[in-house]
Amino acid sequence: MWTYAWRGFLIIGASVLAWTSLVQGVSGYYANRVIAGDESLIETVLTWNPAHSGTLVTKAYRLLATDPDQAVELLEHAHRVSPMSPFPLIGLAAQAAAAGEDERGDALIGLASRIAPVDPRVQQAVANYWADRGRYDLMLAHWSTALEADASRREQLFPQMLAIAENPDARALFDPLLASPPSWWNDYFRYVTRTARDLDTVRYLYASRRQSVRVPVTPEEREDFVLRLQRDGAVSEAYVTWLSGLDVNERRHLGLIYDGGFELPIENRSFGWRVGRHNHFSAEPAPTLGASGRAALRVRFRGFEGRFGHVSQALLLDAGTYRFSGRVRVDSLVSQGGVRWSLRCLLPQSGVIGEGPRFLGSADWSEFDFRFEVPPDCIYQQLVLVTAGTRDFERRLNGTIWFDDLRISRVADLDATARAEALLRERSASEPTDPEVDVGPDSAVEAEEGSGAPDDAEQGEASEADPGTEPTP
Repeated sequence: MWTYAWRGFLIIGASVLAWTSLVQGVSGYYANRVIAGDESLIETVLTWNPAHSGTLVTKAYRLLATDPDQAVELLEHAHRVSPMSPFPLIGLAAQAAAAGEDERGDALIGLASRIAPVDPRVQQAVANYWADRGRYDLMLAHWSTALEADASRREQLFPQMLAIAENPDARALFDPLLASPPSWWNDYFRYVTRTARDLDTVRYLYASRRQSVRVPVTPEEREDFVLRLQRDGAVSEAYVTWLSGLDVNERRHLGLIYDGGFELPIENRSFGWRVGRHNHFSAEPAPTLGASGRAALRVRFRGFEGRFGHVSQALLLDAGTYRFSGRVRVDSLVSQGGVRWSLRCLLPQSGVIGEGPRFLGSADWSEFDFRFEVPPDCIYQQLVLVTAGTRDFERRLNGTIWFDDLRISRVADLDATARAEALLRERSASEPTDPEVDVGPDSAVEAEEGSGAPDDAEQGEASEADPGTEPTP
């Protein structure tokens, strides 16, 4: 008899489990449809499972505006059946605050936040609660938690946070965060430097970061700030900011040209050397026979075609006359036009203020120099290696060239030859010509990827008339 009774209990238990599983499965299916946006199925879910907490909360939110009392009943019911879910508490907190029960609402929202301290949905909802309460400091703190938990929310929250930073009366809300910046800070600061309407917004955030003793300003923050200063024409401030980030070894290489001996790695930063990217070109310091120090700049062309302006450095020279000098070695640079160093004024107007001799063919180490003049109204300049040719076939480059000991020094005045060249440049600038490479003040040219190497006939062309450098006439 006990055997039959035991079997009966098992059958009943299995039936209950099967029914429960069916109810959970069907209600879960419809609940997912509700979550996906089909709120017409709310009653269907509650018919199968009247205690489905998530659907109770969804229904309650629909009734908040029309029937707040019933909404509160549903939220309380949802909390009873699922006490560890934060979402009923969030709704109850909002209702309490709306009814003037601020203390109760604050307690409920605090409990919801503690239940799910790293859930980005919860933290953003908690932030919204504090925004409605006018506690924007707490709103920003919970936004920060949401961003640390879910990087995809940056697209939504960064613009709202920028609006706070651009408000002089509200930007101090960032100060507690900046003492020890969260993981998303560098990306946010880069976003601000690129999109803020007013430079003072960027200045404020950077100055606040500098006051942090525990977490110093990172190189990335400094670089983003300097690039924004350069973009807005605050070049002296940009230079001083860049200078403050150099270590003792890097400062040894300061001059009118920074690291003209190429003893340091190229980092593509601010007032240092910048190298653009291209499939058929590369440039980096490398050891070689004849270098003055440990390395020289090696520039390689592998079937490069088009305009070249991918090696550059921003300069901050006072008005006056200067001499640019250096050493060069050409290793079978096959080109009809070759390359040359060019000095350009970037602000307030862009234009060439000096050009050096062109290099092509093959030649051992030799010295070169040329003079140029910075006009009184030119406050920001750029040194850039460019193609010397003006026609497409003259711009094809294949081979290697080395540079070392690049220097700029001030001299008394232009000699007669340099003065004549300057006058010719002024005259040609007023005539329609094929423009040179247009390089912006913030970075080297990043050209489109090349399209293959030239054919064998082109690779075999070397200028026999000019095996090394072509001196300035």
